[in-house]
Amino acid sequence: MKVPGSTILQEEDDRDSLIVALDFGTTFSGIAYSFSTDTEKIYTITEWPGAEARIVPKTPTAIWYAPHTYESFDWGYDVDMSIADKITALKLLFDPGQRRPYPLPDNFAETEIAKLPKPVVDVAADYMEAIFKHAMEEIEVDSVDPSFVDCFQKKFILTVPAVWSDKAKSMTLAAARKAGISPVEMITEPEAAALYTLHSMKSKGLQPGDAVVICDAGGGTVDLVSYEILSLDPFKLKALTAPSGGVCGSLMVNGLFEEEVRKTVGDTAYSELRTTYAYCSGLTDFDTVIKPAFRGWGDRDNEAMVRIFDPVVKEIESLVAEQITALRLERLEMDEKPEKGVAAIFLVGGFGSSVYLKSILEKSNPGVRVIQPREAWSAIVK
Repeated sequence: MKVPGSTILQEEDDRDSLIVALDFGTTFSGIAYSFSTDTEKIYTITEWPGAEARIVPKTPTAIWYAPHTYESFDWGYDVDMSIADKITALKLLFDPGQRRPYPLPDNFAETEIAKLPKPVVDVAADYMEAIFKHAMEEIEVDSVDPSFVDCFQKKFILTVPAVWSDKAKSMTLAAARKAGISPVEMITEPEAAALYTLHSMKSKGLQPGDAVVICDAGGGTVDLVSYEILSLDPFKLKALTAPSGGVCGSLMVNGLFEEEVRKTVGDTAYSELRTTYAYCSGLTDFDTVIKPAFRGWGDRDNEAMVRIFDPVVKEIESLVAEQITALRLERLEMDEKPEKGVAAIFLVGGFGSSVYLKSILEKSNPGVRVIQPREAWSAIVK
């Protein structure tokens, strides 16, 4: 059986090119780059406007236009997240008919689009142009002679969710071109994550014939794909399954947390609380500190936290199980020994760093290693 869209992936040997990749995420976006003359080295942009000297691999996918103007705007960490008319989750507006992650209402896209000062493709183009302009400035800063960068042909890569509709992909591409990003190639997020993650792990125990599952758990979507390692040198992969996924990212966990707060304090108090700086700060702490570190045991208010996490984690667990079943069926069709099984599940993406998610997948997949690469958050863009 031929897997739809199955490919054999390997490192290309392009010459004299600067390859710049953008992970345009629901909640955060990042950029990585590499020179084709030394593809073993992949660099990540880690300094962002408004990040207050923090070294971080991504910046918020947020933009805010100054009143009465279509041109002046803040983006990324420069956006005041307490402002009501800020624009976030921009990529979810590309196809209003596509399923929304809970807790976003069914009319979320229509309501948000009505607030935009210009068409959604133009807003996305403004954000992409700003993030790419900053990236090119950072790349030039790292060069002894800034004109050195001009000697390289520019190639751009955009990652998109595996579950993205054709309409959403088309609008993403249109926004990139409006931003002056050309020529551009699109690759699905789990495929991008697989290429970097497995390449970086090839000297850490992977063997030819191993089958692995890549689970890219992000803000708005979770994307999966399975590969077989064909060879380590040169590094080659073969897709065993078509990319799959669901709209069940960490935005859902954030929404369930807010719903838990609302139920605890009541509707009236919550309406007042959610407009305060302290509440916005608390949401940030939950998103960046509490959520990744939650273990599922030994924590205060453990029962409430499990209620918040489980709807999302259980759906991801189901998606992983479906991917493993498809992988095993494919290997049986190929007349390979089924006992080979799955060597490892790699968790990447922002929510892929969740301690609780890792523990649940370990329990439901005994004998399979569940690995969170050290650079899980930025694996997709690399």
